[in-house]
Amino acid sequence: MTEPPFELEPIGEVRTPFETSDEAPRQGLEGEEPTHGEIVLAPAFEPGLEGIEDGETVDVLWIADEADRSVLRVRDGERGVFSTRSPHRPNPICVTTCRVRAVDGRRLAVSGVDMLDGSPVVDLKAPLE
Repeated sequence: MTEPPFELEPIGEVRTPFETSDEAPRQGLEGEEPTHGEIVLAPAFEPGLEGIEDGETVDVLWIADEADRSVLRVRDGERGVFSTRSPHRPNPICVTTCRVRAVDGRRLAVSGVDMLDGSPVVDLKAPLE
């Protein structure tokens, strides 16, 4: 791997009530009562929201920018990080499936957030059909 590092530019950020990882649920939509949040895209990316409807799910790819990038084993060393969804990993790219509650311009109101407030969003994808 002699090529220069690959760079990702965020397309927006997520707004959630979670300031620390201890506050955030492990998997957003799997909890008893999913937490509401908002995805706010940069103005240039607003046209990319066309076709997203209320009630649908969307996969949010985001960066756990406060993650420990040195972690390779988790759960007291029982598992390799690549066999889990832990945000602590060499490249802390995470995916969370959220339910769309409303689309308003460049803002998506969603439920099922498990990210820290202000986490960078790098992509949104429709789920597999």
